[in-house]
Amino acid sequence: MKQSKDIYLIRPIVTGDAESLLSLVKKSSGGLSSLQPRLNFLKGYIEASEESFSHKNNFDQPCKYLLGLFEGADKKLIGCAAVKTKTGINTPFINFDILGEGDDQYLSASSRFKGSTEVGSLYLDPSYRSLGLGSYLARVRYLLMATEPWRFDDCIIAELRGICDTNGSPLYNHIFKDKLEKNFIEADSEYFDRNPNSLGDIVPIGKLSTCDMPIDVRASLGQPNISGQAAMKLLQSEGFIFSGTIDLFDGGPIMSAHRDTIRTIMNSRVIKANKVDEIINGNYSIVTSGAIKNFKAVISKTKLIGDKVNISSEAHKALSLTKNNTVRYWKSNKKNKIQHDKNKYTYNSAIEHN
Repeated sequence: MKQSKDIYLIRPIVTGDAESLLSLVKKSSGGLSSLQPRLNFLKGYIEASEESFSHKNNFDQPCKYLLGLFEGADKKLIGCAAVKTKTGINTPFINFDILGEGDDQYLSASSRFKGSTEVGSLYLDPSYRSLGLGSYLARVRYLLMATEPWRFDDCIIAELRGICDTNGSPLYNHIFKDKLEKNFIEADSEYFDRNPNSLGDIVPIGKLSTCDMPIDVRASLGQPNISGQAAMKLLQSEGFIFSGTIDLFDGGPIMSAHRDTIRTIMNSRVIKANKVDEIINGNYSIVTSGAIKNFKAVISKTKLIGDKVNISSEAHKALSLTKNNTVRYWKSNKKNKIQHDKNKYTYNSAIEHN
């Protein structure tokens, strides 16, 4: 089958993709806690995801569903995204709540989101960010949840990367740097797994007045990294709001929404798919097939005809559809195009968050 550059496949990442995933995440400037650029770490993440997709683990236990975005039907890995259930059940998920107002505002360590479902690990190769693919990749996570919603908590959260770089984070440098004697990247890597003993030893107890903090620290609280501003706008367009809780180390905002009110889920529909040789005057859409165990999605041109949707033969094959298969279909209400002229790429619309 001739591969079309107009088709992008999204499927579960498997062990054979580990090296490609490592190459992808190494393009990040650091600070994406859930995508540590270490092969053994990523292999462990993939193994946990494979178990979750196969239903080998107990569905009452935390699950990780790691998806990859591939150019063509199944070629180059250019992005990833994940859904993780029952956050904080097996390992602590400790953050800071911002409480009080004005001179009485303070930070307090919190585990308020224990048991929630988290969308994260969103990262798109910088070379593809101006195409508009990031918004589609982010939405596929919600369509995954729509296939079997009972597997996911009512509360959905997203943790955005905060103000940080290789020199550290204002919040981390102020509270933790001298105490831990590690730079931000080292500490972010070491404490990512939220070891109950080691993390519990470093979390400040009591109220931390924000009035006593340097101005750059106060200004960073609840603010996304410049590379996550586009992701924040996408979350807001889905109905997520800032929860008033921030990341323990970098101060990035934790956004939250009720699962069944996420706009992509509400605006998607289950529909019959027709296979056609060519899509004429179609629009880019997301089409998904299968339940959790055999989930796949494509981003490609489609055309809605009555109560059915026309998809190309390439998309039909990529989704492993048969003649009578139904699909879940989502199309933006706005005019949406994917620009393939690489001479027009810009790098301002970065799409990434934890």
